[in-house]
Amino acid sequence: MNDIQEVEIQEELPPFHEVRLSIGDPAEIRQSFDENGYLLFKGVLDRETVLRAKADMVDVLRRQGLVTENTTDPKVNRTATAIEVDDSPFYGLHSPQALMASPELQHTIDVAYGEKGYIARSLGFRYSMPIDEVYLTPAHQDYFYIRETDEFRMIWIPLMDMEIANGGLAIAAGSHKYGIFDHVEFEGVFSYSLKGRTQKGVPQSDVRGVWTSSPLAVGDLLMFHSCAVHRSLPNTSSLIRLSLNALTYPARLPKIWQADRTTPELQFFRNQLKQLCEAEGIRGELFEKLVIEAMKQGDQPSRALVVELADQFM
Repeated sequence: MNDIQEVEIQEELPPFHEVRLSIGDPAEIRQSFDENGYLLFKGVLDRETVLRAKADMVDVLRRQGLVTENTTDPKVNRTATAIEVDDSPFYGLHSPQALMASPELQHTIDVAYGEKGYIARSLGFRYSMPIDEVYLTPAHQDYFYIRETDEFRMIWIPLMDMEIANGGLAIAAGSHKYGIFDHVEFEGVFSYSLKGRTQKGVPQSDVRGVWTSSPLAVGDLLMFHSCAVHRSLPNTSSLIRLSLNALTYPARLPKIWQADRTTPELQFFRNQLKQLCEAEGIRGELFEKLVIEAMKQGDQPSRALVVELADQFM
């Protein structure tokens, strides 16, 4: 197929531009976001709150035999891929939810928007395994998958001090200015959160903007535009890279259906829809289009919904 892309990795990236939370003029923060499509705030979150979330995730991984005993760092004790992780216990942990509800995070979100911000329930747990390129997230835009509004922004929180070798996040600065890019299938690259889904992304040759990334520390926060092209960097260390992400948007906007569901709820929704689609002979690319539209509408999966949406795309 001509639209199959291989993952390309760019190294030695220029650093993120840091924005100080204490800036007196909110217009300076808006200007930085409008120019780059992201905001990096250093040391704005409570360190102990972040480390509690990390410790609890490490404990889950240790019980699954993936992390070395008697260490606070998520050092792997055997070769494994992200698909082997049972992430369901993460969603029952209190500490990551406490971090999401922390006053420090809410204050940062409010300052970033220049108004009251809303932090959605759809908390994402990210665990990048060493040398695991099959599950390396390719360049993509979150708006490609979440279409209710383009006013949302994703936040990304490192749960550990993170060098580039740990496989951090790279953002194409300025890419949000060019609208939605075509996303195509990346050969042999799969999602580990939506188990088994082939990953789509923006071909390297199509990306506009300058790839940027920086080492990050506990307490840092990245926020980026819904159309900012971003990707994971390869983890070449011996540690599992741990981070959280969540969708945010101005509180004055109507709630986004997809953002107000937990990841397990969205996985259940997808599986229900998949069963209904397969009964109608709908698979592959058409199924993925139906999922995006169904989540945009927030309707309960049903045969009638599948038939209605299929008529729109066929």
